[in-house]
This record gives sequence, structure tokens and C-alpha cells, in this order.
Amino acid sequence: MLFLCLVYFVNGNAEISGDFDQVSTNTFWGKIYPGGGWSLYCGYKFNIAKKTSEGLLIGIEHIYPTSSMTKHAACKNRMQCRESRNEKFMRMEADLHNMYPVSQSIITYRNNFRFGLINGEEWRFDNCDLEWKSGVIEPRQIARGNIARAMLYMHTRYNIPVDKKNLVLFKVWNKIDPPSKQEMMRNNIIERLQGNRNPYIDQPSLAEKKRLTMLK
Repeated sequence: MLFLCLVYFVNGNAEISGDFDQVSTNTFWGKIYPGGGWSLYCGYKFNIAKKTSEGLLIGIEHIYPTSSMTKHAACKNRMQCRESRNEKFMRMEADLHNMYPVSQSIITYRNNFRFGLINGEEWRFDNCDLEWKSGVIEPRQIARGNIARAMLYMHTRYNIPVDKKNLVLFKVWNKIDPPSKQEMMRNNIIERLQGNRNPYIDQPSLAEKKRLTMLK
């Protein structure tokens, strides 16, 4: 059973207090994954110490990459965004709907690769259906819906760009890999912590609209 500790309230809704460093330390691990869980890309089971049984370290992955957030916030780099306390960047960077547990080594390798499909099955890690090539990363099938809904959420919530071809692909992934009970429970937890939901988890059919509009 998951026990939730709520942060302060504004207009009846919970709001995240602090920047990414504070949220990642005090909220993400302690309140969404307090007893451990499973990594997104590979399905590695990890414990409260954020390690797998093989000793792999699990970190936080931004599904919509921070490098793209930085460009949209008109900063030279992530550090400048932080030092200048760029409000939009700070909100995007600390948004829990865009954050998932992933093996630290994969976070390092992914960099700002875009999601896509790759021919063949050249797995890059043991027991992990994950391929990447020429700037493209292909996740396992049961992670694709989560990724699509996180990307669609960031695209509409903050009006940040997503390549048109990728947008079409995410709509497909969203359709063939619908939200699981675990993803829906996670959405409920984040709403209590952050004060808003990912509507694509509640209503995946929203992605089928011809024109996506900014969420309020």
C-alpha cells in the first residue's frame, strides 16, 4: 500500500514546492516510489535504495529531454536556466508527469536521442528490450504508451515542440499501449502531490484530435 504525504495547498489543490533537486529528493522517490518499483525502459525491479538486485543504480529520466526544454526557455544551457531561475524551465524540469525511474547508465546513453522505431533487435543492455541507433532510441513495447502520454502532456501543457513525425508515432503508441492500472495509480498520486493530472492517461482518445491545444 502506498502512503501519501501531501505538500502545501493552493486554492484547494496540492502544489509541488521547490525546484527539480528538491522534488527529486523529497517527492519523487519518497512519495511516488517509497518502497521501490520498476524502471520504465527495461522493467528492472529496484528497491528503496534505488538499486536493482544486480546492483544497477536507478535515476530519474526526463521523458521530454531537458536539452529541449532549455532551448524552448531560451537559455544557453541547463545551468543558465537554473541560475537565472527561469520560471518556465523550473516548472517543466520539476514536473512529475515527465519523470520516470530509469537505469542511470541508460540515462547517460540516451542524451537527447529522439524516440522512434529501429529495424532489428540489437539489445544494448542485458535483459532489456532497448535499441538505439543514429540518434534514435526504441523502447520496449509496454513502455511506449507511457512515453507517448508523457510527451503529449508536455507538448500541450507547456506548448513545447514535438516533431510532427514523432507526434504521429506517439498517437499510435498511445493507442496500441493503453494506460495500465499502475500508470493510472501514478497519475492519481501525482495529482495529489502536484495538483494536476495527465489527461491523456484519463482519456487516451484525446490524442486522436486533429489539433492539440494547450492545457489550462
